[in-house]
Amino acid sequence: MKEECIDLKYGKLHLIKTDKFRTIEVKVLFKDIIKKEEITKRNFLTDYLILTTKKYNTRKKLAIKIGELYSLFLSSYNTRIGNYYITRFNMSLLDPKYTEDLMLEESFDLLHEVIFEPNFTNKKANRDYFNIVKNNLESSITTITENPRAYANLRMLENMNINKPYAYNTLGYLEDLEKISESNLVEYYEEFINKSLIDIYVIGDIDFKKVKEIVLEKLNFKTIKKERSSIYITHDKITSRVRKVIEERNYNQSKLSIGCKINSLTEFERKYVINLYNMILGGGFNSKFMKILREKKSLAYYINSNVNKADNLLIIQSGISYENFDKVIRGIKKIMKSISEGHVSDIELEEAKIEYLSILEETYDNIDNIVENYIASNLLDLDNYETKKEMIKKVSREDIININKKIYPSVIYLLKGDIYEKD
Repeated sequence: MKEECIDLKYGKLHLIKTDKFRTIEVKVLFKDIIKKEEITKRNFLTDYLILTTKKYNTRKKLAIKIGELYSLFLSSYNTRIGNYYITRFNMSLLDPKYTEDLMLEESFDLLHEVIFEPNFTNKKANRDYFNIVKNNLESSITTITENPRAYANLRMLENMNINKPYAYNTLGYLEDLEKISESNLVEYYEEFINKSLIDIYVIGDIDFKKVKEIVLEKLNFKTIKKERSSIYITHDKITSRVRKVIEERNYNQSKLSIGCKINSLTEFERKYVINLYNMILGGGFNSKFMKILREKKSLAYYINSNVNKADNLLIIQSGISYENFDKVIRGIKKIMKSISEGHVSDIELEEAKIEYLSILEETYDNIDNIVENYIASNLLDLDNYETKKEMIKKVSREDIININKKIYPSVIYLLKGDIYEKD
């Protein structure tokens, strides 16, 4: 693959050339420091923009245009990464060599329409589509409790520190939804389009010069690039005290969520050691959690761990019977302590490296995964593919043992269920 990164006044244009796929993928990212009070409005705006435009102001018109572009795919969504809230507009189209010569330009015309020409009249959003988005968003916000795993994780993070961005509900808040009007949505759009930092990614069998010309013409943002604040969340206070919270709801299974703060990692530990540590602990197919707590002792329906580098958190999640709650907690503590004491075998480390490298290889079998990997690498200042392959091989048993001492359990949250077991 050939790459080029071009500095623009409003951000960066990332071009990636590969002839491995029949499609071209385009992603436009709007990056802003997250503000809790703006999450719902940002979600509302993102849904509205992708649903209706000034020119294609009905679903039928938009569907017809998409069909004319050989069923081009358009989507948008928001994600939080550390201290940032990131809006993405995604476009996937067939490479023009399989369709028509001007398909790339016409596809960017539609993307321009979605981003720059919203369906606003007299500084108000269209009432019918405004209500559609509002109803959909209200339903999304209220149904979080129907996903006990996600709900337990959110409640755990709120109990860790409700004022940190990792504890924000990125689905939004009903009280903020009620404050959104057809008028202030337009006002927020003007702020969004003119102040966000922009990154644009285009990947496929592309001509760099041609794509750059199209992007400069069709996506001419007014934002002036500014210095970016750190994406990483730091912890105000690290203590040995672990907070335990138990709440009860009518689910057929108890959900356990444990939040661990990560502190003072070196760059090498952040980029590589923590990945392998997590795979050995609970994130891999042959993890200690799986082999000991699930397979050997049958204490969990499922159990895993994952690392959120931008939040400096390691999170353990499990589905259990309430009667096994104390046994599972003791088991988790015992396993983590055993790693600190050096109980990590060369075989476990080698299996983790093989699994990590296998996942890394699979990333490059899918065009969307490739560009998402580029995005993550740029946001988190990670290394390129070849460097990753070489550096992961350098992680030692001592590195795994030492990093365990930088992980501090903070909150044990149990969403108590087991309603069927009570009957």
